[in-house]
Amino acid sequence: MKTILKLIFPGIIICLAWNYPSYNNVKDRSGNKEWVMNATKKYSPDSWDLLMQYESLPAKQEAEAVNGGIATTRKSTSTFNYLKGRSRIDLLSSMATNVHEIAHAYCNQNSFRHARERGIKLNIEKAEEFLYYSPARSFFISFPLQSLFPSGELIPEIPQNLRTFRFEPYIDGNTSTQEEGVVGLLNELHSYYLESKYCFEMLEAYKIAEESEASGLFEWVYYSQSKMTAFYEFDFFIREYLLRMKKKYPAEYKELRNYRPFIEAYNTIRTSYKELIYKYLQKINNEMARLNSSGKAEVNMENYELWVREGNSDSSIGTPVFSADREILMPVLESNRFKEIVVDFTTLKK
Repeated sequence: MKTILKLIFPGIIICLAWNYPSYNNVKDRSGNKEWVMNATKKYSPDSWDLLMQYESLPAKQEAEAVNGGIATTRKSTSTFNYLKGRSRIDLLSSMATNVHEIAHAYCNQNSFRHARERGIKLNIEKAEEFLYYSPARSFFISFPLQSLFPSGELIPEIPQNLRTFRFEPYIDGNTSTQEEGVVGLLNELHSYYLESKYCFEMLEAYKIAEESEASGLFEWVYYSQSKMTAFYEFDFFIREYLLRMKKKYPAEYKELRNYRPFIEAYNTIRTSYKELIYKYLQKINNEMARLNSSGKAEVNMENYELWVREGNSDSSIGTPVFSADREILMPVLESNRFKEIVVDFTTLKK
């Protein structure tokens, strides 16, 4: 974990940075995993519901295929396979990753149950995804693979200065975004949204883990920043994909534009993610005001960097509220480059 320390002396501010391991509550290792699972159930019930929905699926499933055969799938991972770490803070962070990865696994596995229950025949020539949004709402997408192009086609479209942290795995890498194109990118936006939502809802757990409201706020922001920044990266990737699709593949663009399940899923997830970012910043401001008024800590935010000084300490620790990639992408996202795309994909046709 990298932390920035600001030493304050009369007229002098010295900033130091180093990596150090987290040792919070390490002595109670055996109970920390159970503690995090119980905290997830309490503070992020939708995340817990997703995990339990996946847990309830059988290890092997079958469904009819359009070619007359039977499609078969097996679970590739256990429900808490990605929950690793020694301390409560480590486990809270890895549970966020766990929620993200199980969202992917559930998306794949539940497509089979959904198909059986609805009498749908699965089609290997389509990008078929079941996207969990909440216990009461989900989306099933089934769009022709031949109407999509690999995300790798965006490489020459994205200049070096806009190639952010997630460019390599999702645009230049070998993930489902190559075979499933923008449907794969939406799948990733979906999983990062659920991961970010989990992080947002776990602030109180971070405070308990740190046994300090100020330190808990700091750790919560430190571990949330990258997840929140993912919104801007996938918002950019998806818009770039749709822009290229409009210019180079107009027929396929029209086909996707008229495919209501994609429009509904994209708008719902994107809008919710954007609102989550607003709530994240609002919660930081509210926590700063509360801590400063209590006199227990001195907290401030400068240029989207959070600084925390507890009690009578002579030092402040700081962490970015977002990763640097947000500032890199904001100018292009706020430009007119995607004006037509925004109109086409935020308006549902009757």
